[in-house]
Amino acid sequence: MFTKQQITLLLLLILFSLFACGLWAVEVATEQPRASVSTRALSPFPRVGPYEVLCGDFHIHTKHSDGGMSPDGRVLEAWQHGLDAIAITDHGKTLAYKEALPTAKALGVILLTGFETGLNKQEHLVVLGASENYQPRDSHRWAELPGQDRAFYQNELRDIAKSGGVVIYAHPHVGMREPARWGIDQGIIRGIEVMNGVVGEGWNTIESHGTWCYPNGFDWALEHNLGVFANSDLHGARAGRPPVTTLVLVKQRTASGVIDAIRNRRTIAWFNDMLWGPSKLLSELMGSLVKVRSALSEGGETLLQVENRGPVPLKVTLPNEWKIAPGVEIAPYRVVLAKCENPPDKLTIRWDNLWVSPKENLVTTHPLGAK
Repeated sequence: MFTKQQITLLLLLILFSLFACGLWAVEVATEQPRASVSTRALSPFPRVGPYEVLCGDFHIHTKHSDGGMSPDGRVLEAWQHGLDAIAITDHGKTLAYKEALPTAKALGVILLTGFETGLNKQEHLVVLGASENYQPRDSHRWAELPGQDRAFYQNELRDIAKSGGVVIYAHPHVGMREPARWGIDQGIIRGIEVMNGVVGEGWNTIESHGTWCYPNGFDWALEHNLGVFANSDLHGARAGRPPVTTLVLVKQRTASGVIDAIRNRRTIAWFNDMLWGPSKLLSELMGSLVKVRSALSEGGETLLQVENRGPVPLKVTLPNEWKIAPGVEIAPYRVVLAKCENPPDKLTIRWDNLWVSPKENLVTTHPLGAK
C-alpha cells in the first residue's frame, strides 16, 4: 500500500512528466520548418489528333540577368500557373538551365535551354534548344555588317542552327527589317511574338483587340509562315498579371517534342481571352475543343448544344434562326443550348474571340443530324 505522501508524489511526477513532454513536443514542432503547400492551376485541352496541347511560356528572365527571381522559383511559379513547358531566356546566359532542371524534372515541367540576344539596338531574338556547342557571344550587340569587332548576326544565326537551336523574333518593335527576313529565309527564325506580357504600351505595340499587342507581327507570321507566340517576358513575379500563354501541339511530351512543334510552327497564341493562329491549325484545335450536337424535341423544334471542352471562354455568333444574340459566351467546360424550328443541314459558327488574321475571325461549319 502506498502512503498518501507517496501517492501525491507519484501524481506530481506523472503531471510533471506530461507537462515536460508537452513542452518538448512544442519545442520540436516550432523548430521544424513548416511544409510549403502549393496548388496548381490546370489548363487541360483535349488532344488534337496525334498531338497533345501544352501550355508554354518561352521568354522568361531570372536573377542571372535582369529578372527578380531564382531559376527554381521560376519553375515553381510556372507549375503553379498551370504551364507545361517553359524556357528561361536570360540575356546572353544559359546558367539558369542547369540550376532549374532538377526542380523542373521533379515537378514534371518541361524546361528548354534558352537565352535572349539580338542585334545592336535593333531586333531582340529568343534562342531555344541550342546545345552546349553554341556559346552566346556579344549579347544584344551583334553587328549588322561583317568585318566589325562584334559577332556578325548571320554567322551567329548559322551557328545556332548548327547547334540545333531555333529562334523566335521577340517583341518585334523595330519591324520586319532585312536581318529578320534573312533569318526567316534561312529557316532559322521560326516564330514571332504577337503578344509580349511586359512591354505594355511601349516598344511600338499597337492598341488592338482590346489590348496592347503586335497585330502587325501576326500579319508577318502569316506572310512568312512563322509560328505565333504569346510570351510573358517576365522580369518580376507572374502573380497578378493577365495570363499570356503559347499553346504548342506536340507529338511527344518532351523538350525535343516541344522544339519539334516550334520548329514546325504548331503554335497558337492565347491572351486576353483570345486565340490567335493560322486558320488550319486553329480549325484543327476547334475540332477537338468544341462538340456540336442536335436533336428534335417533342414539339418539333431542333435543340442545339454547343459544348466548350477546354479552358478558353468562347464567344460565338450563330445564324439568326437560332435566336441567340451575337457574341454569346460559352464558359470553359460549359454547354450553351439554342432552339430552331427549321434549321439548315449545316451550322455555321463565327468565333468572335478566335482570330486567323488581325481582321478575320475563325468560321467553322458543322453538319446537323436533326431535321
